[in-house]
Parts: sequence; C-alpha cells; structure tokens
Amino acid sequence: MNNLTSLIGRDFKIFYRTKGNIIFSSLAVIILLVLHFVIFRNMYADNWEAIVSMIPGVSIDRESLFWLVDSMMFSAILPIGAVSISITALGLMVADRELNVLNDFLVSPIKRNDLLASYLLSSLLIGFMLLLGFIVFFWIYFMVVYSIGFTLIQLVYILLAVIGSLIFANTFILLILTFIKKQSSLGAFGTILGTLNGFVSGAYIPVGMFGDTVGAILSALPFLQLTVLTRQAFLYNLGNITPLTHEMLSGEIARSFGLELWFGDTLVPIWGVAALAGGITLALLLFLIIRFAKMKKSD
Repeated sequence: MNNLTSLIGRDFKIFYRTKGNIIFSSLAVIILLVLHFVIFRNMYADNWEAIVSMIPGVSIDRESLFWLVDSMMFSAILPIGAVSISITALGLMVADRELNVLNDFLVSPIKRNDLLASYLLSSLLIGFMLLLGFIVFFWIYFMVVYSIGFTLIQLVYILLAVIGSLIFANTFILLILTFIKKQSSLGAFGTILGTLNGFVSGAYIPVGMFGDTVGAILSALPFLQLTVLTRQAFLYNLGNITPLTHEMLSGEIARSFGLELWFGDTLVPIWGVAALAGGITLALLLFLIIRFAKMKKSD
C-alpha cells in the first residue's frame, strides 16, 4: 500500500509540475466552450425555438431557451473532458515506457500490479478534480446568468455520471495505451479520438442528423450513453425552470438531440442506459486485466 501511495503521489507531482498538462488535458473542453458561445448557442436556440413553436399551447422565452441550450452543451462537455483528461494523465505510462523508466520500476521491489494501478488511480483522481472544477464553473455560470443553481439530487446525479464517465474513459484509454509505445503515437491517437468524440457524443451536431444506421451504431457506444446520462442530470429540473416537460421532449425530439437512447424503435430507459454503459465498462476492464496478465508473462 505504501508503494502504491508513493507511486500515485509521483504521478500527481509529474502531472501538475508540467503546467501544459492542465491546459492540454482541458483543451477539448475549452475549445467546445468557445465554439458554443461563438457559434452554437444562438444557432441551437433558434432551432429549439422552432421546435417548441410546434408544440401546442407552449410558449417559451429566449432566456429559457438559452438555459436549455447551455445545459445541453455543458452536459456533453463533461464526458468529453473525461476522455481528454484521461489521455493526458495516462500518457505518463507511455512516457515512462519510452524513457525506460517503466523498466527501472519493474526491476525494483515494486509490484507490477501496484505500478499499473497507480497510473489508473492517479488518472481517476486527476480527472475528478479537474471535472469537479468545471462543474463548479457551470454552477457559478448558471447562478450568475439565470439565478439557477443545481439542486442536491441533481448534483448527485451529475457527479455519478461524471464518475461513470471517468471510469469508462480511464479503462478504455489504459487498454489502448498498453499497445502504444511512443509519445508521438499517443499524440496522434489523442487528436483522432478527441475529434471523433465530439461527433459521437452529439456535441457538435445532433445525433439525429447522422441517420438511423449511424445513430444506432453511436447508441451502442458508451460515449453517447454517458452523454445521455449527464444530459438527463442537467435537465433534471426542466419542468421547474421552463414550460417544457420531459414528456414533451420525449420521442423523436429527444432521440435526435441525444436526450434519450434509442435502438431502432426501442427506447432504452435511463436505468438501462446506465446498465449498458456499466456493462461495456466492465467488459473493457476484463480485457484490461487479461492484457495485463499477458504483458506480465511476456516480461
């Protein structure tokens, strides 16, 4: 346990000692925030205004539309941030391997399991701290702009979704990184995944614009599933803040904008979305354990 704690402390120091790590790990989030306020916010508000106008007996003011659009984007940003932060934090393992630091550890009394666990646990803690900072920022933003904060139960749901996103992201990224030996390859992987993640999670454009076939594929991926969970958490008080209700937005509207998860004509209940994302994460964790066992035998 002492070795594991020391290794986690080392990973923390290396991550925060390099100031660029905080910027680069949060770069995807920062870019999305800038794009949201410069391009997407007004555009999506106009789209939602047109959608709401087709609902009989419902009238909504512009401020409520902006709250809805902000909530949709901020909730999509958190799972994306979990992935980008995990790539940067876990990149230390690739750097250690390339610089032969990993070999030095392996010939020491430190257990290999402790070494690998330290990368995973330190990345989880780093990710949680950074994403918690963004949640606080979103909370302050909502209070200043709309005089609306998160309720306690809403905050619990958001934190659970974020923790789930971090567990999936770290398990998935660590599994991939066991096959990457160069930091240059890590950079290319991070760029590709970061770009695709924005589309897969429906942050750049609504999921419904991809069509039924691609939409079904995206629905099978935890990236979209976790976004659905965070969006449900952010819009938990929808009926108290706007004249809209979850029932009004259910069906095709929710399907198109990633508020609900659908496979064909079948709606997946929110508990099913959580179970699906959790099941895939557990399967990846099993593959990761098998991969670690094979790496240990090959040494």
